[in-house]
Amino acid sequence: MYLLARDVPKTREEIWRDTGLYAPDGTTDKRQLDSARASFERDKALIRNLGVRITESIEHDGATSYTIRREDYFLPDLQLTPDEQLALRFAAARVDIGETWDLEAVAKLTSTETAASGGDGSLSADVALETAAAQQTAGSLLPRLAAASAERAQVRFAYGGRQRDVQPLGLLCRAGYWYLAAREDGVVKTFRVDRMESDADVGERGAFARADVDVAALLPSEPMEIDFGDDFVARVQIDATMAQQPTAERGRVVERHDDGSVTVTVRVRNRAAFRVWLLDMGRHAVVESPPELVDEVTSWLRALASDAGNGDR
Repeated sequence: MYLLARDVPKTREEIWRDTGLYAPDGTTDKRQLDSARASFERDKALIRNLGVRITESIEHDGATSYTIRREDYFLPDLQLTPDEQLALRFAAARVDIGETWDLEAVAKLTSTETAASGGDGSLSADVALETAAAQQTAGSLLPRLAAASAERAQVRFAYGGRQRDVQPLGLLCRAGYWYLAAREDGVVKTFRVDRMESDADVGERGAFARADVDVAALLPSEPMEIDFGDDFVARVQIDATMAQQPTAERGRVVERHDDGSVTVTVRVRNRAAFRVWLLDMGRHAVVESPPELVDEVTSWLRALASDAGNGDR
């Protein structure tokens, strides 16, 4: 931040003097100077490892000076189209990381440009962002659980009405929610982080041996099959326009029709994910069963049309 705020390069001694981060100004103590040099080199390496370019130049007296140029650090104008901006806002709203900076960053990238371009998707984007912000977030749990997994520290928390003592293996994200993969009583399980009923009490590091577990394989990659309290089989007819597309292929084909359409079945354990899949296909898909799902989807679509001021559709 010091270098970003300066328009001209600064030498190591100027940085030390102005920030007060490394050694007392004017000190000649060899131990303090050696420590300051080591800390300065460590910080330079850390900043560069984060992808921030530090430009070095040689002054007339032979001293090295440093600068961070704004053009090397700040993201240039991406020139996103209104549709691309809207897609980016929805993507950021879909995954809850327990913080707000991701949504704020997306708002900076998109809100001004969208308004200037006259895009009409701002209402939908704002709804998506507000919905994400209103969700119960994982808060400070995510970094603590990630650290516990990396350090092999036992974790204790309340979940499902009782205390759990687990050996954390890692975190994974599915359908916009974070899960902790952990071994409990010798059995590998997953726990949805936003459903934890208490803070996480992290024990000593190195408490257990690292397990050879493929964390990513513990939950289905298909969002509709992730357990959110639902469990039923839906039957959907998809017309020829969409039948050969990857979106349709997420279902299991049970019938092929002469007009090129297909009937597929999908196991639904996550009703919200099913709605997203259905909406992706628009008018090219029709829910056939079960009857209660047909009624629910019909009511849902009518409500959406009504909210948009298009009640006749």
